[in-house]
Amino acid sequence: MTAPAPARARILVVEDHDDLAEALDINLTHAGHDVERVRDGREALLAVRARTPDLILLDLNLPRMDGFSVLDRLRNEGMWMPVLILSARGASADKVEGFRLGADDYVTKPFSVGELLGRVCALLRRAAATRAAEAALAQTPPEGTPVAAAPADVIGYSDEELVARFGLTLRQAAVARLLARGLTNPEIASALSISRFTARNHAEQVLAKIGVVSRGRVAAALRAAYDADQHSAA
Repeated sequence: MTAPAPARARILVVEDHDDLAEALDINLTHAGHDVERVRDGREALLAVRARTPDLILLDLNLPRMDGFSVLDRLRNEGMWMPVLILSARGASADKVEGFRLGADDYVTKPFSVGELLGRVCALLRRAAATRAAEAALAQTPPEGTPVAAAPADVIGYSDEELVARFGLTLRQAAVARLLARGLTNPEIASALSISRFTARNHAEQVLAKIGVVSRGRVAAALRAAYDADQHSAA
């Protein structure tokens, strides 16, 4: 069952263009969310530390501290709320850097309100599923217990098949399963008894080898590849 998105979420808008920030505020408020606005990177860090939002909309070209630096600081401080980058910078290198630093989505300006609200809803729903998975993991023995595999109807492949099909290591196959379940790097680190840095590196390798740029696309990519392989074998 798909986890419902929170009916009312706290959303931090980090945008130095007042007209755009106001438009985002109006539309997100109309959609039922509580919105806080800040105009620069340092204010964003202070706002997050004071009251953790459910989601952040983050511009890149900000005064005092750019969006990439804000994102990197948040992730290094263990703050893993969803971050959606909003930027006029549409180059592939910028998108790759955003995802490398831990962004959950990237939207290039200009964008439609409908698209933005749809992506916000999807990120909030995914975050709710992650929290549910984290709660389930907290009820299992943390060490010395094999990590439960994602359901077969989500992944399809066994660990050995993931290794053979995508060139993953066995550890990366385990990480791929947890990514498909929506777990964050800290949750993966806890589940596999590895450092967050190692979890982040493995996650980046998994995305590269599977051929996706977003963590949220891992499950769909693996399932699509599995179904295609099954069809070819039939």
